[in-house]
Amino acid sequence: MSPRTEGGNPIPSQEITLVQVNGAGVSLSQVARQLGVADRLDFFGEFARRELARQLAIREGIRTVPEDIQRDVDDWRYRHRLERVEDTEAWLLARGITLGDVAEDAQLKRMERALSDKVVDGRIQPYFAQHKLDFDEAEVCWIFHRDRDVIDEIGLQAREDGADFCRMAREYSQDERTRPSGGFVGRVRRGQLPKGIAARLFAATPGEVLGPEKASGGFALYMLQRNFPAILDDGVSDEIRNTLFSQWLQSEYQRAEIRYPVWETVKENQE
Repeated sequence: MSPRTEGGNPIPSQEITLVQVNGAGVSLSQVARQLGVADRLDFFGEFARRELARQLAIREGIRTVPEDIQRDVDDWRYRHRLERVEDTEAWLLARGITLGDVAEDAQLKRMERALSDKVVDGRIQPYFAQHKLDFDEAEVCWIFHRDRDVIDEIGLQAREDGADFCRMAREYSQDERTRPSGGFVGRVRRGQLPKGIAARLFAATPGEVLGPEKASGGFALYMLQRNFPAILDDGVSDEIRNTLFSQWLQSEYQRAEIRYPVWETVKENQE
């Protein structure tokens, strides 16, 4: 297998176009530098999405301010504990990148955030109102056992004899992860619970024991400790923002012309 050539000379691997979005290419060297900035080596497709978001931001008239980018770069250095210039230079040198690459990454993130703000403007509140039940949370304990008869007996003691649910969880539950904490699962949403128990649990009163319910490999009892009705706080708002923006960007991604020339080059070299 021989390297690809142009005019009789090999094409440097760092000049290979890895991703092409609407005719604009992202080079392999650019990807390598930005992966170094992010300190991760994963999806090539992530750079297609980033390039598309950049193009869409420009299309929407979004611009960045140099002072904001410099502040983001300073924050990046602080997070990486690179307050000293020599530490910063050594860190960058070890990864083959520059502060300019860090600034480029910061600029892309700012543009994407501004684009997200524009795309979801006025849509967070209606989405929350329509999907409010999905954001309800409950604090739950459970007891798991492979033997249905054992679960039936524990449930009987908890309901009729007033036995301490958490004490019985520590004594009888076969879920090693939650048994030491008295079966405490934590705060969960409806979608994290089996469909058969979710609606009943969120309608229960604190201290109420529900079940037995079939669970993977056995049976379970659940006890509601506390309900947390959904509120549109900053965390939920950010979650909805990310959902709406991801859906919008995915629709734009499907319409865009996305190619991966690097794979075409590999295929050519293998022939």
